[in-house]
Formats: sequence, C-alpha cells, structure tokens
Amino acid sequence: MTSETKEIEIDGIILRYELRRTPRAKRIGIRIYPGPEEGGLVVLTVPPRGSVRSGERFLRDHAEWVLRQSARMAGRGPLLHRVGEHDYRRRRIEAAAFIREKVAKWNLHYGFRHGSMTIRNQSTRWGSCSHRGNLSFNWKLLLLPERMADYVVVHELCHLEEFNHSAKFWKLVAQAVPEYREIVREMRRL
Repeated sequence: MTSETKEIEIDGIILRYELRRTPRAKRIGIRIYPGPEEGGLVVLTVPPRGSVRSGERFLRDHAEWVLRQSARMAGRGPLLHRVGEHDYRRRRIEAAAFIREKVAKWNLHYGFRHGSMTIRNQSTRWGSCSHRGNLSFNWKLLLLPERMADYVVVHELCHLEEFNHSAKFWKLVAQAVPEYREIVREMRRL
C-alpha cells in the first residue's frame, strides 16, 4: 500500500485528503477517520490501476457527503475553526483583496458608507459590522462557495442601514440575494 497527502479544491473549499493505493481495493472509496486535523482524516482509496484523476472526480461527486461527515466529526464544521497561524498569514492578503472586491461590487447596489474593514482569523463568525460602521470579515470567506461569500458580504453591508435582523433588514438582503434563506440553511451545515 502507498499513500500520499494531497489537496483538491471543490467549490472554493480546499479539501486535504490522503490518497491510498492498495492492491486489495476493487473500486474507489472514501472514508473519514478521526485524525490529527479537525474534521477528521479524509482517505481516498484507489485500486492499483485506478487514476488519481478518476479518484478526484469521485471525491468531487461525493463532496457534499464528505463535508457533512467532516463537519459532524469536527462538531462545528471543517471551515469555521482556527487554522494554523501560517495558513492565515499566507492567505490573508489574498482574502483581503477578494473581500474588498466583493464589498465594492455589492456596495454599488446599496451605496452605504462604511468605516474601516478588517480581515480576521475567527473561529465563530463569518463577518460582523460595528455600530460605527466598521466591517470585519473572516479570511475563510475565500474558501466558501461564491454564493455564500456574496451572502456574507451583503449581510454585513445591510447592517450598515439596519443594525438588526428585522423584516426591513431581510428585505434589504433579498434585494441582492433573493435565495438567502437557502444559503443560510446550507451554511449551518458547514
């Protein structure tokens, strides 16, 4: 048996997995074991003649299940937890550019004034808006599917006008993201 650690991007999420080739394997399979990383160890088993490409295709086809199982193992999800400081420093500049672009794009629709904007490594929030109009976003927005990242940015922008979760607030959100309820449900599973 041989194994190697690999990464694959699925819908904007970087998934680290262990690729195992074993002569006993008759078909491609995925298992998640308790492991050193939060969310467990994802293992992709490929038969000796199977290709990495077909294994990764199989992984993509079953990504929803993998993420759901990983979230269950982590207790709170594979994304919204603290990662190593190295990962945060390495991706922070990229995340800041990505988020600033999204804020500019969506604020063309709303035209709200905001204060400073910060990018943080948070374990419990995707974003926040202070009473002074300062916006703060989790760098891991970079790892979310596009529609979820858009929703988080729109959500925080709308707090600049309505600093609550009233019907007026949700009406503002729905102007730009009409399917926000579905996205919120999906994000609770992360």
